[in-house]
Amino acid sequence: MLPAGRTIPQCAVCESSRLEYKFTVDASPVCGCEDCGLLFLNPQPSALPDDPPQPPCEANDAERHIDHLVRYSGMRQGRLLLVGADGGLAAAAGRAGFEVSAMAPAEFETTSAGHLPAPTDACILFCALEKFTDPASALRKVRGLQAGDGALMLVSPSTGSPAARRWGASWGEFNRANRFYFSVDTLQSLLVKSGFGDLAFTPDRSQVSRGKAFRPMYGRVVCLARPKPPAGAPLLSVIVPVYNERTTFQELIGRVLAKDIQGISIEVVIVESNSTDGSRELVAQCRDHPRVRIVYEDRPRGKGYAVRTAFEAATGDIILIQDADLEYDVDDYDALVRPILRHQRNFVLGSRHNPSGNGRKIREFAGSPAVAGFFNFGHMLFLALFNLLYNQRLSDPFTMFKVFRRECLWGLAFECNRFDFDHELVVKLLWKGYQPLELPVNYRSRSMAQGKKIRVFRDPLTWIRTLVRLRIACWRSDPEVRRP
Repeated sequence: MLPAGRTIPQCAVCESSRLEYKFTVDASPVCGCEDCGLLFLNPQPSALPDDPPQPPCEANDAERHIDHLVRYSGMRQGRLLLVGADGGLAAAAGRAGFEVSAMAPAEFETTSAGHLPAPTDACILFCALEKFTDPASALRKVRGLQAGDGALMLVSPSTGSPAARRWGASWGEFNRANRFYFSVDTLQSLLVKSGFGDLAFTPDRSQVSRGKAFRPMYGRVVCLARPKPPAGAPLLSVIVPVYNERTTFQELIGRVLAKDIQGISIEVVIVESNSTDGSRELVAQCRDHPRVRIVYEDRPRGKGYAVRTAFEAATGDIILIQDADLEYDVDDYDALVRPILRHQRNFVLGSRHNPSGNGRKIREFAGSPAVAGFFNFGHMLFLALFNLLYNQRLSDPFTMFKVFRRECLWGLAFECNRFDFDHELVVKLLWKGYQPLELPVNYRSRSMAQGKKIRVFRDPLTWIRTLVRLRIACWRSDPEVRRP
């Protein structure tokens, strides 16, 4: 057994002290953070063995990595720092026109910033981040070395990959050469915390899962990122699609504009879809408010289309979707954004299934118990279908309250225009590797007579078609789709 080294008292990503033992890797205990899910050796060995043999980075794979970096960054030459990469990747970078400096992970971590090659136009951490004793400090060091609009490529084993899910604690990447084990979620949180943004994730298709027999089961992800300038208070973009909401819009917008969250700035992006009941005129009254940005559509194209339009107009670090009715409580904002600000999750769902409150009774229409029962039964059927198709255990993926970092949308393309967009958004964020945290929220349903716009004999068919279409698209593509 290796002698125990330092014990890590808190998570390297979210700084939580809620750590729990998970399993043992070569006589070294692996702990997990109960808040963000990061896995790591704890206590960490005082000395690590040599890295077990990895499949070499073949010429075609190395060329693909460098081409990926070039397309993302737009640079055709410059200074490139390689940490942990083999000679094949360095040779490919040299052929592409880069001036290459190569270092081992231990050498990079122990060398002071003043003795490292700087300024660096780009950096590749090739299976290196998981070997550092302090990944956050290593990323800050990389950021400090980068000049101007630099770029970072990070190749790392992913605990959310098909290989990791297939083999569990027996996964080949669980070994003493790796101190930390990241998922897409924890990688993004750590990068954002360290000053990087514009994150694009793709699977590393050159990776084999410890044996050629399992070559299709990719175990690593590639992340591309850019250093971002230091920002002030986080900005929350509240997206409000409006179509024929005259009876509720004024009260709703009044609550949203009066909302204050300590340490957070708020902008409200209203998309008005050419209402016929006077809502457009009410929206226009907000045009001079300093928090409000208004987008006028020439005709209604559906809630999904309006939200997609708002994504392009929003500038916040965090995005929250708020319907213009009064079904959801504005006072739930604080709890929904807190896990994101603490780097515990990047994607949060406000679940209407509150076991301590309304349980499974989502909708209660006054004077229409049969209609409410019909909607609740339909919801449970779609929930079962969703969880079955996508191997999830979510309680309410169809909730309007979807809150996530803006970075989560990078590289995603959406097609749905109506309420099926609620399904598409969740599915594509799941595909990209984000596991949502579900938190209970207050909910007061409104009936069809009160303005609910779901078409009973049309929308459910579009939901089924969307769920099946996206599932088939996933089956036909790479098993770890990142940019569907």
